[in-house]
Amino acid sequence: MAFRIDPDNDPEVDQHLWAYLVPLNQVLLRVDFLRITPTISLGRDPARCTILLPGPHISATHAEISWNGLNNKYSVITLTDNSSGGTWVSGQRVERGKSRILKDGDEIGFGAPVVVNDNGGLHDFRYHFCDAAVKQPLKRLDDLYLRGEHLGTGTGGYVHLATEKSSNQLVAVKTIEYLNTDMDVFREIAVMERVRHPHVISIFSAHESETVPHIYLVMEYMEGGELLQYLERELTERNLWPNGPASRGLPEDMCREIMYQLCHAVAFLHAQGITHRDLKPENILLRDENIRAPFIKVADFGLAHVQKNLTVEVKMTEACGTVQYAAPEVLNPAKPGYNYLADSFSAGIMMFTMMILDNPWCTERRELPGWPLPKLKWSKLSTQLLSPAGLDLLDHLVQPDPFKRVSLAGALKHLWLKSHRPMHHALTGPYMDV
Repeated sequence: MAFRIDPDNDPEVDQHLWAYLVPLNQVLLRVDFLRITPTISLGRDPARCTILLPGPHISATHAEISWNGLNNKYSVITLTDNSSGGTWVSGQRVERGKSRILKDGDEIGFGAPVVVNDNGGLHDFRYHFCDAAVKQPLKRLDDLYLRGEHLGTGTGGYVHLATEKSSNQLVAVKTIEYLNTDMDVFREIAVMERVRHPHVISIFSAHESETVPHIYLVMEYMEGGELLQYLERELTERNLWPNGPASRGLPEDMCREIMYQLCHAVAFLHAQGITHRDLKPENILLRDENIRAPFIKVADFGLAHVQKNLTVEVKMTEACGTVQYAAPEVLNPAKPGYNYLADSFSAGIMMFTMMILDNPWCTERRELPGWPLPKLKWSKLSTQLLSPAGLDLLDHLVQPDPFKRVSLAGALKHLWLKSHRPMHHALTGPYMDV
């Protein structure tokens, strides 16, 4: 007899779920799958799995259940088996390495298709699968927010201001047309939801249009705008350093404050297995318009890479990011992949840009195989602009060879940042290199 729960009539189901598993025995708890995490890994290894199944018949990474992010009749949820012990769907074993579409009411057995009485039933991982997405549409964004002015464009989408109707709180809403972009839409949602850091942008909720292929990310509004605008304004108005060398950029203490916050934020991401891959002034936002005490937050995780297992070294091979700020190994297909140290190079180019308020490259960088890396404008950086300690750190950040490049966790231990007295608050560390 088929088992079925109607999400419309189940008080335990809310709009934040795309599916859930109801255990066949009363010893285990129900397993909820949240919309902010469209791919769920199940298994015995806590370092690599979202849901733990600690049984003797369960593999380290036993299975994966993924949702395509769509509602109603467009919802597709698949199960992929990665185990040696086996996974059964409605009595049929799923071949290892193969996937099967799940239907509402399917019975899933992880490790065994029959009752397992080990340990008082705690190892009996049989569940009824309930598809909440096929029945439960999300609330319309326009019911919750009043749309405001256009703020800018980010990876895969554009951002506008909005006001929450219930509280009058200002928020930023990013609209992603996910059929017109190569980015993993749900990667950005998953990254922003799992990270909590004072210098990383926060996401409040995610919504999906029921009429067009759009995802809406509701995020905190950063009144100060982009770091790029902050730099352009200083170049034009010279409020922070009215008189000085013609090639001057931000005052060193101001640059150091921004780098202190940036290195802490991105080193924290790296410790979580997250590589941003598109660090640039456009993706750094300022909380307010206080130009003499900037408070930044890292934004736009549309190109971020998430490493599930931090115990092994993972090399990325996808060429992505912005050419002017990308590390050489990211753009060079001849290189054997790259890792989180690519973010160090991008941060270094940002630091160079802040110190001279100009493109730091002597000639144009191009994303072409074999195109040589241009020289940097070191002649513009005198000790009048940047102290010897600052120059030393910058040199270690922009090393073309990643094996000679300092990590951002390592940068925080460098004299130039280690001795810094922050304008806002001291941040904790150190962060372990992954």
